[in-house]
This record gives sequence, C-alpha cells and structure tokens, in this order.
Amino acid sequence: MVLIAVLAALLLVAEIILYVFLLPDPTQKPCKSSSLSRFMGKLAYLSAYILSLLRAPLGLLPYIVKLFIFFVLKIPYESSRSTYFREVINMLGDFVNLGITLLLVLLLVRSLNFYPATIMLSLPLGAEMMRILAERLPITNSACWQLLPHRSIARSILAHRDSSCFWNLVARSCTRYCRYYALSDTERMRTLLHTLKRRAAWDTDLSNRLDYMQAFRIVPLEYGLRGGHVRDVALGEVFIHRSWTNDPWLLVGMALRRAPWMFDPRYLRRPFYYMTEANRLATLLVLEHACYSPPYAIFQCGHEIRVARLHFFYGVLRWLGLDVEEKVAADGTFQFDQFIFWLMRLIACHLHREMDSLEIILYGFILDSITTNFLPKELPRYLGCPPP
Repeated sequence: MVLIAVLAALLLVAEIILYVFLLPDPTQKPCKSSSLSRFMGKLAYLSAYILSLLRAPLGLLPYIVKLFIFFVLKIPYESSRSTYFREVINMLGDFVNLGITLLLVLLLVRSLNFYPATIMLSLPLGAEMMRILAERLPITNSACWQLLPHRSIARSILAHRDSSCFWNLVARSCTRYCRYYALSDTERMRTLLHTLKRRAAWDTDLSNRLDYMQAFRIVPLEYGLRGGHVRDVALGEVFIHRSWTNDPWLLVGMALRRAPWMFDPRYLRRPFYYMTEANRLATLLVLEHACYSPPYAIFQCGHEIRVARLHFFYGVLRWLGLDVEEKVAADGTFQFDQFIFWLMRLIACHLHREMDSLEIILYGFILDSITTNFLPKELPRYLGCPPP
C-alpha cells in the first residue's frame, strides 16, 4: 500500500508539471518515435494484457450486478450512453468492489494459512490496484483540471506580467500555459491539431494516420461518447465535449486513438471487430507514441488492464465456435456490451421458437374446432383461403 501511495504521489506531481509547464506548443520541433519507444509501447500493452487476465476475478461481481440490473430489475442499461454521473458511480463501485474483495481475501488467508494460496489471492488485488492507479487517477486529475477557470487565470497572468518581477517570472515560466489557455475553445482545437500534426511530421506512419483527421467537433454534454459514437468518419472529425478543451493532453490522446484511419482497409480489413481487432491497434498506436501525450498513454495502459481480458474472452469463444462479438458498423458504431446483448438475442430466439411452437399448437386447436363445427365446403374460407 505504501508503494501504491508513493506511485500515486509521483504520478500526480508529474502530471502537474506536464499540465503547467510542458503543454503541447506550436513552437515545438517535429519528433519521431524511436524503436525503443515502440518496443516499450508493445511491452506496456503486453503487461496490461497479463494484468487484465490476473484481475479478471474482480470483474465478476460488478458484471453480476449489471446482469441483475438488466435482466431482473428490467432497468435499461446502455453503456454507450454513459454520463458523467454514471462514471462517478462506476468509480465508487471500483473502490467498493476492491474493499469487499480485500476483506474476503484477508478472511480466506487467515483461515487457509497457506503461503502459495496467499500469493494467488493477492495477484488479482495487486493488478486491480495498478489499474485504479493508472486509469482512475488520471481520469480524476483530468476532471478536476477541466473544472478550473484556466482562461481567466491565463489572461490574468498576462495582464499582470509587467506589473512586477514576480508576475513576469510567472508569465515566463508558464509561457505555454498562458499561450494555450488564453485562446477560445475553437482556437484551442485548431491550434492543438495543427501542433500535433506538425510534431508528427517526421514520423511518417503516424503522420499518415493523422491525415485522416480534419478537426475536432464539440458536441452537447448529453451526447455519450462511447460505443463508436465518437467520430464522423466521412468528415474526419473527432467528437469532444467543450470542457475537454481545458485538457490538451486529453485532446491529443483522442486524436491519436479516434482518428478514422482504421476505417481504411489498408490498416484493417472491413468489416472488423472492435474489441478483438480495432481496440488493440488503437491502443498500440497510443502506447507506442506515448511521448505525444504521456498522461493519456498512462490512462490507456490502465484502461487496457480493465478491458483487455475481453479480447481473450471473445477470442476463446470464437475459437470454440461461439461468436459473441458483433462487428463494427459502417459508420463506426458498435454494440458496447457485447455479452449482454448476445444473451438478449439468445433469449429472443428461444422465445421466438417457443412462440412458433405455441402458434402450431394453437393453429391445430383452431383447425380441429373448425373441422368439428363447419361443413367441409366452408373450411377454406375460415382458413384464409379463397373458396373453391
């Protein structure tokens, strides 16, 4: 626990430095991802994948709760229409789930008194703590950062920079901060995308992929940005909420992950699966180019610790001949919770077969009643056929 606390403190300090002093800036020179950075990105993805499999048991309780809400309580549960309130509930649920699991593990360890069992039971907990550290902490930092009045702060610093040596020092130390946050939302989006493409000019592969993106588009806060409802493939626009312009590192990450390059068959044949195909490619692109947005790369690694197990799960089911996962639609949208809606289709097919059987029985009963009570020459009229 002490190690986790130290890592959290270091991550917090690093993000503050990145957000205040090292924001993406038009004055930056082009850079190119090295072979070492690409190797580290692949290694980070592999590590996240292994940790995801280790923490899989901790995903069982939340998923049972989700199934109970959907099938027993009959409450619509559509993950792709996620809201900020639901995200807060999910985050609180993560800590409750971790606390309950930790308590159960402690009770089992005391009763078993067997060291190998202690190690086996502790591995999922360690993986979950790493996931919360890498995924939830950056999300919380980003959300809090977005709430601050950065435009007012930046303009106030610029207005006072000639009033004293102190303010002049602050303005010179926070040049990138002031330059970015003094802009309007539209100017921020345009400047940031231009800066990203300029920095990627020497990185041929990344530059080619970013050419598929033309602009950011601000959408209403009520518009849930999940389930593929995140871009306009035809126009090359990536959707964001207005408050996201307060987090330039988030916008860079969105551009890397959600630019519509993967809809070009040269990168990924169509139609394709999201979790077992597209997600892996998009994640690797972010992790292999972590230098363009370190905070988002950290979040992406934590996010993969949570979802990469689905890649394994869907792949194994498909190998067994059970294709649970639906393919991505032509407009880029997809069914977010594949397993729940596969169960819905399975239940619907079962009910349909039951209804077919019921209709056959009912039809036989009606036919028997007709033949008993009507003359033979009248039968076709009652069966829906023209009389002879």
